Amino acid sequence: MSVLEIEKDDLLALSDVELEHLIGRLSEAELVANGASVSEVRFSGSITAPDRGVDVRVNVADPQFASAFVQRPNTIFQAKKHKMPAGAIASEMTPKGSLSETIDQQARIGGGYIIVSLEDDCTEQPMLRDRIAAMNAAMGDHPNKADIHLDLFDRFRLHQWLRQHPGVMLWVRQVIGKPLSGWQPHQRWSHVPAEDTDELITTNGVSVVLPIGQHQKLTIEQAIDPTRELIRTSRKAIRVTGLSGVGKTRFVQALFEEQIGENALDRTSVIYADTSADPIPSARQMIDQLLQDGRSVTVVIDNCPPALHSDLASRVSNAASHLKLITVEYDIRDDKPLTTDVVQIETHGPEIAEILVKRRYPALSDPNARKIAEFANGNTRVALALADRVGADESLANLTDANLFDRLFHQRHEEDGRLREHAEVLSLVYSFSVQPDEGAPDELAVLAQFTDMTADNLFRSAQTLLDRQIAQKRSQWRAILPQAIANRLASSGLAKVRIATLRSVFENPANTRLLKSFAHRIGLLHENPVAQEIVAAWLQPGGLLTPITAINEANSQILSYVAPVCPNLLLDRIEAELTAEDFGGFEDRYDSRRTTILSMLVSLAYESETFTRCVNLLKLIARSEDPDSNYDSVRDKIVQFFQPYLSGSHATLEQRAAMVRSQISSDDTIERTIGFSMLSKALGGPSWTGAG
Repeated sequence: MSVLEIEKDDLLALSDVELEHLIGRLSEAELVANGASVSEVRFSGSITAPDRGVDVRVNVADPQFASAFVQRPNTIFQAKKHKMPAGAIASEMTPKGSLSETIDQQARIGGGYIIVSLEDDCTEQPMLRDRIAAMNAAMGDHPNKADIHLDLFDRFRLHQWLRQHPGVMLWVRQVIGKPLSGWQPHQRWSHVPAEDTDELITTNGVSVVLPIGQHQKLTIEQAIDPTRELIRTSRKAIRVTGLSGVGKTRFVQALFEEQIGENALDRTSVIYADTSADPIPSARQMIDQLLQDGRSVTVVIDNCPPALHSDLASRVSNAASHLKLITVEYDIRDDKPLTTDVVQIETHGPEIAEILVKRRYPALSDPNARKIAEFANGNTRVALALADRVGADESLANLTDANLFDRLFHQRHEEDGRLREHAEVLSLVYSFSVQPDEGAPDELAVLAQFTDMTADNLFRSAQTLLDRQIAQKRSQWRAILPQAIANRLASSGLAKVRIATLRSVFENPANTRLLKSFAHRIGLLHENPVAQEIVAAWLQPGGLLTPITAINEANSQILSYVAPVCPNLLLDRIEAELTAEDFGGFEDRYDSRRTTILSMLVSLAYESETFTRCVNLLKLIARSEDPDSNYDSVRDKIVQFFQPYLSGSHATLEQRAAMVRSQISSDDTIERTIGFSMLSKALGGPSWTGAG
């Protein structure tokens, strides 16, 4: 039996109202699975509402519609929890001695009438035949008797129907008290309090970038329908990314809501899990089971780490199935897997955070709500946490950002200097583990070297920060979030530890993963003098990251993190190594060192001040490249800078024109060839695409 499935006798726990809801949900799922719409199903869900013999009505516009469980486009279901022997059927269909008006109408239009009897289990075929015969007998000599489709679904048939629709099955599990831990059907996924409205906020302040078109920034309203179409048509997994608190989960939830936009995704076939809730079965186990069962289902995995996403995306892409995968996470690696389409959500104003704060805390004054939203820089998690710390009659007008940060950090608790100190230490790394893996160092014990407390003290502080929503968890991993908070804490923490101590701990060969995580953090602190001093030391001859042309794969990732901290020094180092007499060039094949240097030069060429130097160094690498090579072509990267739109650089028109003139007038054949490619790209028209 599939991990999702329940026993048919588990259905006996359903109440009358829940049985009607189940039939309605199954009807919706059945229609969508066969090309119709959930809007063509109607049911009240109230046991006291007058139904005239109709609990669920299906009315499909397509006269040719038929499926295994809904065989007529116009079908009514009558839900009965108790058994329906022949006498009960006669009473139901002919309540006053004559055929009910509802069934008479169904016969006249050639529709269907189905009784669902929960307590009936017609394992013996004669039992079912007797009940169908009773239904036919109740029709008497009706002139359209032969036109109506009559049927009775017993518990076995209802269970058989339920097994076709995993999303509905998950809902039934919740209703009967046998939920799968951490797995949910479509509902409120974004942890909105039950008493609050969950309406999607679509005002300005958030933009969505899709991997289709010209990577334009869309409003939430503009992005909903194109995202739905992307999910329907893409053969890849969909990755929804953005900083913590930008509304990623609520956006994904909205993709399945009929009242928003057009052609909503099928909410009856979606299942959701948040990895921070440690779902059972795991995401991998669930995906494998669904693929094995051949289910047509959409799986949403929230807070999905990059490694897990890559694994799941690979499993889904390699299987010939109708399973769709959507993952949600606050970060994504630069090396996006080929099995993924990325939807990026970002904030660029306080508007949505302000509206949400006012919605959750209506007693707050408008100036206070605005001040909170501006301090949070549009991050809704930060804004809500801070709003909870502000009194209704209090004014924030004269408070500095430092005052607001202290309130956010301490919330409604007494000031705790040790908690602040521990948070600063934990923020020195982008993420940390609270549970050491076999053969790996205890990361809390390593970080405890920067304070006079123990690893257990740090663990307790990490849990407190988690409770106050200043940290998030993924399995055994923790991270201080959002990054604006973590960066502020880390800056303070860097000033309190000697640089020699920082380097000796993180550069210890046993702490390789923490070194990467530390590099990730200081790469976000490009104005911090401690970060600058450490990175400068790493880039000196003989330093951790040199020579760059011989850098290993692990240090390549570190270099990509810290490149923004000392960009001019980095460019000097690359230039010195590429122009050295003993540099022999790169081969036209995958080489992490080549890839790293190309990536650095392309990124550094973004600024007009460094554009010419970077392009000249790229040309130097291109000289040893086979012109016919299609692998990560350096020439393609160079000419990209000369297209009119999405060039990837702020170089001026004059800079680019001067370089083109110099190239096409050169006596060197390679230089001229590259120059005419630049000119061709500059004069070319749309469509333009950007990379990096």
